[in-house]
Amino acid sequence: MKRDYAIYQISFKILLRKGKKALFLRTTEGNYTDLPGGRVDNVENKVPLKEIISREVREELGSKIKYELGEPIFQYRRYSRSRQIYILFTVYEAKYLSGDVKLSPEHNSYEWINPAIYKFNKKDFEGGEEYKTFKEYFKTK
Repeated sequence: MKRDYAIYQISFKILLRKGKKALFLRTTEGNYTDLPGGRVDNVENKVPLKEIISREVREELGSKIKYELGEPIFQYRRYSRSRQIYILFTVYEAKYLSGDVKLSPEHNSYEWINPAIYKFNKKDFEGGEEYKTFKEYFKTK
């Protein structure tokens, strides 16, 4: 029996590092751990990925943040109850260069933390796969 393909929304995030620390955000809705970035808009099918990432980071952290984008480092999925669809996240390494963080209304706070020694808690994440992916990735770094 032939099955249909899964349909996902696509999101690109960055793990913004400043020395040993990384920028972690808290969502306004639910107070969950998050990274800067977001979903691809329906008019961006032909826009280069780096430009999509840049737009999302500007929207969430303000136009003053400067960074150097690296390679993709991990992926995870999350089910969006409000949209009733899965979102596939690809996280890129990024090196902080300069600028002050100016949060968008999507996030209520941020913190530069050392993820190698930070104790990730399942309740801080929207989904179990996301929690396991973060925990596993930072355990090896």
